[in-house]
Amino acid sequence: MQISAISNVSGLSEAFPMKPAAGAVQNPTLGFGKLMEDMVGKVSELQANADQSIRGLATGQSQGLHEVMLAVEKASISFQMMTQVRNKAVEAYQEIMRMPV
Repeated sequence: MQISAISNVSGLSEAFPMKPAAGAVQNPTLGFGKLMEDMVGKVSELQANADQSIRGLATGQSQGLHEVMLAVEKASISFQMMTQVRNKAVEAYQEIMRMPV
């Protein structure tokens, strides 16, 4: 029995690239900073889409309530995830700062 690898998982391929770019010098600090910058950008984009959906529903455009609720929940869950990642990063930093030198 052969088990195939999981592929095309949305978001994971950007967060955890399989191979570094050819000739690129990998700096973990820059990689994590870029990851956080991208995450904040995507969360901001999802929140803007949710706001636009709410505005469209309020003005009577053809969106249904279920589409608006999906957009709002998507934005909410992504914000919660970003907050948890930030909290874990702060906890890791504080733990490193508590280490004796």
